[in-house]
Amino acid sequence: MATIAPPRLSTEDIQAVRDFTVRKTLEQAQAFIEGLSQLLGDADHDDDARALIGELDSVGITGKDIDVLAREGFALIEAAADRDRKAEIFHAAVKDAGRRERMLYERLSALARMLRLKLDGRAPALAKLGIPADGQAPTVKLPPARAEGQGAATTRPPPM
Repeated sequence: MATIAPPRLSTEDIQAVRDFTVRKTLEQAQAFIEGLSQLLGDADHDDDARALIGELDSVGITGKDIDVLAREGFALIEAAADRDRKAEIFHAAVKDAGRRERMLYERLSALARMLRLKLDGRAPALAKLGIPADGQAPTVKLPPARAEGQGAATTRPPPM
């Protein structure tokens, strides 16, 4: 039998993957590919290797598995990189939404403070703007209860 040169999952390709479990899976695939390639190469001159190849073949493991595992390994590397890019975009969007929510909250708080100072703390205009009168607790319309696992509603009181 001739030595089969497998498509290589390089250590550099594997180490570039951020996810620990994906990296470990790729390392296992790399070890399997290298081991099977070595066995196939040694089968020409080593009776033990030839016997082991026969045993592997009897359970359906052949040199074709080298190509399949390599292709699947490269596909996994691409999928993990794509997932990481999407996660970065998601986390950036979450941070941006949080920043914008804080800005709006602070702006509304500042407006409410200014209006309370400039107008009488009990002026009807405050109520029309959703600002509770001095000493009055804000009325908060709570969202409907969420089903378990859907996340919690915010517990932050309204700014006014």
